[in-house]
Amino acid sequence: MEAVQNEQEQIREKIEKIFSENAAIMVATTGGEYSPWILGAYFGTEGLDIYLLLEKHGKSMANLEVNKDVAIVISQNDAMKDFLQGYGTVEILSDDEDARVRQTILDKMPEFQTYTPVSPVKVHIKKFFVTSLEAGWFPAKILEQ
Repeated sequence: MEAVQNEQEQIREKIEKIFSENAAIMVATTGGEYSPWILGAYFGTEGLDIYLLLEKHGKSMANLEVNKDVAIVISQNDAMKDFLQGYGTVEILSDDEDARVRQTILDKMPEFQTYTPVSPVKVHIKKFFVTSLEAGWFPAKILEQ
């Protein structure tokens, strides 16, 4: 049992490291007129929670209004470097959360700005798949929440 707990902690640490080394995320959505759709966005985190500001009238938000399920990738577009994939659901937060979510992104990317009306969202990842060739994690190690 202790070995499983240690491995889960290693996976969690690797996820947090990937979060800290990357500013962008790819989010796949389905359900609406623009289905399927892949969005590139900047993200912030608190623990394993991922936060985004999505364009209120964008294609991703239109899909999320129909289907809250998403898939994500965070990588440096280099399969030799650690990357993660996952799937889960999106919670559309109230506009009152904008400043807090924006700050999580600004903490990582001080130059971050938005140019259109946005909605804060929280991505709840149900299952992470973490690939690290350096650590011998191929196929990917899995962390379920």
